[in-house]
Amino acid sequence: MLSDNDLQKTIEVLQRSHNVIITSHVRPDGDSCGSIMAMTRVLRSMGKKVQPILLSPLAQWYEFLFDEKAPILGNDISVKQLELEMGPIADLIIIVDTNSQVQLPGFIDFLNNCRIGKTVLVIDHHITNDGLGDVQLIDSTAAATGEIIHELIKFAKWTITKEIAEALFAAISTDTGWFRFSSADGRLYRGAADLLDAGVNPSQIYKQLYQNFSAQRMKLLSLILNRIELHFDGRFATQYIMREDFDITGTSGPDTENLIDECQRIASVDAAAMFVELKDGGFRCSLRSKNSIDVRKIAQAHGGGGHTMASGVNLPGPLENAQKLILEAIKQQLAHK
Repeated sequence: MLSDNDLQKTIEVLQRSHNVIITSHVRPDGDSCGSIMAMTRVLRSMGKKVQPILLSPLAQWYEFLFDEKAPILGNDISVKQLELEMGPIADLIIIVDTNSQVQLPGFIDFLNNCRIGKTVLVIDHHITNDGLGDVQLIDSTAAATGEIIHELIKFAKWTITKEIAEALFAAISTDTGWFRFSSADGRLYRGAADLLDAGVNPSQIYKQLYQNFSAQRMKLLSLILNRIELHFDGRFATQYIMREDFDITGTSGPDTENLIDECQRIASVDAAAMFVELKDGGFRCSLRSKNSIDVRKIAQAHGGGGHTMASGVNLPGPLENAQKLILEAIKQQLAHK
């Protein structure tokens, strides 16, 4: 739970800031995007200058959350440009939805080179904690970072506009699988009700997030569904995507988000992994669990992280090697169940 002392420290840091940079982890998801925009809108309403920075291209279904296109580090702006243009004037750097150096490629270099004279604020709900913040508002019992930001805004008695409420609702709904994960407790539902009272239309948000596929993404989904393999008496499912599959279907990396969830519709499946080939020949492995398998332990053992029921890790190729590492880890966990 959040302490009044940590909330008050955060408010003081925000109030004395003037020029703010805000970012989140690579491969931004709904919680990171919603949290970035909720904080951006709150601070701009207070007269602050705020520059959101993304570390990966944005998935098309999150674009509605942003007031304008946020520059992507490495695509639209280089680390050196960020240092020269924003480094001298920024007095506050906010990192939301992560406290891990490995999830901030490129930006961690900017942070290391330009930290002097700036305050770093981390707002996060993950267990992994690299201590990146001078001030840290962290609650690992929260279902989403958006939930923490909502509680901060309420504690400070700042106004929650409809636009802020929409960003927060997108954050908490996506990180709880539209409120179906076990992390969606009474605390979360009470917060969601407050956001509805502030003007959120859940039906419209759902359509933007989950009924907004491109035809190309449907082709990619069809392809990976044909690649489902079941292991350990059907308790573990695997799927994979190779680089050439993006060319064949006309898709890109962001189109893979949440596709892993589809194989969890199989009754026997306790956990699942999706392997996506990276440019360097390695594989991004997304892990999901719907029962007793702790996928965070598996990801952390190989340098990744996340939650008990949703984690990710980068693994060396080829595909057979990456799959072998994960299958062995799953086998070990199942042996103790």
